[in-house]
Amino acid sequence: MNPDAINSANRDYIDQLYTQYQSDPESLSDEWKWFFKGFDYGYLVDTDDKSSATVTVSQTVEDVQGGKNQPKYQRIDKGVVALVRAYRERGHYTANLNPLSKVCKHHPLLELSEYELSADDLDKAVGFSGFNYETDGSLRDLLEKLRVTYSGNIGIDTMYTSEKAESSWLEERMEPSLNKPSYPKEKKARILWQLIETEEFEQFLHNRYVGQKRFSIEGGESLLPLLDTLVESGSSLGVEEMVVGMAHRGRLNVLAHILHKTYAVILAEFEGAGRSEGAEDEGDVKYHQGFSYDFVTKQGQKMHLSLSPNPSHLELVNPIIEGMVQAKQDYLHDLERTRVVPVQIHGEAAFTGQGIVAETLNLSRLAGYSNGGTIHIIINNQLGYTATPEETRFTVYPTDVARSIRAPAFHVNADDPEAVVHVARMAMEFRQQFKKDVLIDLVCYRRHGHNEADDPTLTSPLMYRHIATHPTVANLYAKQVQNEGMVSIQEIDIMRAEVRRTLELSQEKAKRLKVKPRTNTFGGVWQGLTWAGDDWEAITAVDKDTLQQIGARATSVPEGFSLHRTLERLLKVRQQMVAGDHPVDWGCGEMLAFGSLLLERIPIRLSGQDCQRGTFAHRHAVWHDIETGEKHTPLADLAQGQGRFEVINSMLSELAVLGFEYGISSADPNRLIIWEAQFGDFANGAQLVIDQYISSAEAKWHRMCGITLLLPHGYEGMGPEHSSARLERYLQLCAKNNIQVVYPTTPAQLFHVLRRQMHRSFRKPLIVMSPKSLLRNKNCVSDIAEFTEGGFRNVVDDVRVVPEDVRRVVICTGKIYYDLLAGCEQENIDSVALVRVEQLYPFPENDLRVVFKRYPKAEDFLWVQEEALNMGSWYFIQPLIDEILPLGISLQYCGRDEAASPAVGDHTQHLSEQQLIVDETLNINRRELKIGQGTPPRAEIGRHGGVEG
Repeated sequence: MNPDAINSANRDYIDQLYTQYQSDPESLSDEWKWFFKGFDYGYLVDTDDKSSATVTVSQTVEDVQGGKNQPKYQRIDKGVVALVRAYRERGHYTANLNPLSKVCKHHPLLELSEYELSADDLDKAVGFSGFNYETDGSLRDLLEKLRVTYSGNIGIDTMYTSEKAESSWLEERMEPSLNKPSYPKEKKARILWQLIETEEFEQFLHNRYVGQKRFSIEGGESLLPLLDTLVESGSSLGVEEMVVGMAHRGRLNVLAHILHKTYAVILAEFEGAGRSEGAEDEGDVKYHQGFSYDFVTKQGQKMHLSLSPNPSHLELVNPIIEGMVQAKQDYLHDLERTRVVPVQIHGEAAFTGQGIVAETLNLSRLAGYSNGGTIHIIINNQLGYTATPEETRFTVYPTDVARSIRAPAFHVNADDPEAVVHVARMAMEFRQQFKKDVLIDLVCYRRHGHNEADDPTLTSPLMYRHIATHPTVANLYAKQVQNEGMVSIQEIDIMRAEVRRTLELSQEKAKRLKVKPRTNTFGGVWQGLTWAGDDWEAITAVDKDTLQQIGARATSVPEGFSLHRTLERLLKVRQQMVAGDHPVDWGCGEMLAFGSLLLERIPIRLSGQDCQRGTFAHRHAVWHDIETGEKHTPLADLAQGQGRFEVINSMLSELAVLGFEYGISSADPNRLIIWEAQFGDFANGAQLVIDQYISSAEAKWHRMCGITLLLPHGYEGMGPEHSSARLERYLQLCAKNNIQVVYPTTPAQLFHVLRRQMHRSFRKPLIVMSPKSLLRNKNCVSDIAEFTEGGFRNVVDDVRVVPEDVRRVVICTGKIYYDLLAGCEQENIDSVALVRVEQLYPFPENDLRVVFKRYPKAEDFLWVQEEALNMGSWYFIQPLIDEILPLGISLQYCGRDEAASPAVGDHTQHLSEQQLIVDETLNINRRELKIGQGTPPRAEIGRHGGVEG
């Protein structure tokens, strides 16, 4: 009978039916008759000793009703319900999960003695005890059914799931079939075909391209029917798109058989096909490539599949995928987060070892980062490169990393493809039902080494001696379905022959392919955008009326909202700034940039640690009512139909959060995506995303994005970790116009560069060295007219000086300009021109040529920077400027000497060094500095000289 009927029925109702059964058994359905006859209520309790846990029953039902004498039964209640619960929670510890081992496992918490039971109780009556499957009523049969369900080829770990509803939901889907659903012939044939297809493809590559890396899936071939099931079952549950991130292992097989990248194109890469003539891309190895495909299910429904490119830092793709999925969901207005589903395929050692995994998991339930849950698949081949699980983790399972998010984990023996398919279906249904992450631990093995040139017998001789004789998954399953009479041996041979013939023909075609097909980059939401050309300018000025509208709405306090006094003062000043009565500061300039884009219906997402207020309390994008704690985001309420404005205080992570934001930006070019580091130095923790995605994805994979990084940078004596955003690292990454690196010195410059980011026909990442102390520097301001006219200036010339009087041209970038300006004003120096390079890359060669021509009598050209000689811009900028200087003149350097640390830790020493840079640059001879304990040594200005602190 349906166990749900039992679970949902109350005790009074069952008692009533039982009374009816005693008087007239035939009046009940067969299901209820068998229930009362053979299970809980089918055994009579001795009314003389109801308090005893073990009761002797002297008569059967038939005896009471005048029937024939029947065997006597004994009923046992003690500990049985707890035993059922123990198997549900811990049965996986004794499950048959390892294809290479048939060792019978035991767990002390599953022993009968733990529940005051023994072998003597096996034939006593226990009924269902809450288990959702018919048994014969005995403890023996119940125990057998529990072991089949929870300790067979599937182990389910729900001990850490937080909701009872989730555990009950899983129990109701596993127990009625004992975790062994019956599949029709058609389904079994499909599974077999996929396994054969997978195996033959790998063996073809192994034999035809000896020694070439492919990171085969042999030993884990069940991954393919697993993914196929996710697609088919997902489609039936409303999934329209699936975004997959995966490491190397099995990638070529997934590309070929799930995303249907043709054999010919894949094999052409093995044959050495090159890039198209004149292509600017630099490409990547074949097992890093992405692909997309419109999959048509058996029911004729279409699902868009995309496999994201992935670098060799195996798990780095995790947050990128999560961000991409959320962007796609938002674009489709998928409020329920059910139409686009992320699938992450991990390596076992990487899932445990890479910190990005835990960071990404911790994002999964946070506001602003949740996308309805991810299906995680761990290809657990029980080895890292050469390291064993015991050497790479101390936990039983690799999935234990995810216990912090209370996600269920399915462990499944990959040699049982039907169990794998069953788990895949449950995982997809769970994700759609509960909008949470779920994990599949695909326990398999690796038939070859980490790559095909590696010899694993050197480090794992016993394991590989076993693997050498272990049948393949395809052969094991072929034998099973053959024994079941589902498929004949002739049909199996025909399947293999068909795949081999297709591969042979595809290889012949691949040899004729001299050039690999280019990726279609500008489809979907990218339609209308182009590759970047020579013109990187854009019209970014905004009329005054619009700016005043923004100022009025962004400083308007909702009725009844109790504002902080500091914020009240700030809003009054901003109103004056927008009206033109007061110069515009950095915070107001940023507000106008955001507001103007939002009014143009361009969405903006800004995230980072403490970015709502701003680390340096300049932004105040979210207000807090001092009486109620209620929040208000003024830029989200400028006008009806405006662009969506999100400003999110992220968790204390750089790597995963920046990866997530990059993922959004790469999937949605129509939003301005900004990540702000709390201090610019903190971007060090996200360097992998910067190196392997932001700066190089377009060259490797034709993947563009327009992400903007705000990195607070500037030497204010705050020590090594709060001074430098490592400008030199970004400049070192610059090539082929891949990114933009700017160091703006005015609010108007920030305004225009942010607007420019969205008003061009292409997308490029933007790295902004943003200020700290300049946020409140009275000189770091802009007139309102600078917002209504002009645009971003790559180079800002000195309007203070008469060009013919200038003998020294000082070229700098960023905050040091204001220190130099203060020195010039203090000493009344007008023979030194201060030229600011606001965009360091792409290098503004033509703009600088025009500026240099204005100073025909200049004798010295200096590059001045705060950063140490081996840091900052010097080594990048020096050869580029030397190329455009007048004949016979070389660029000289003035700044700190080389250093191992970005900045000194002593504030007094910092001030001394900073003053020396200004003095050397402006040729000021101070007899007494009186800083610290005496005058620091001075250094001559030279091409490679520096100021020593």
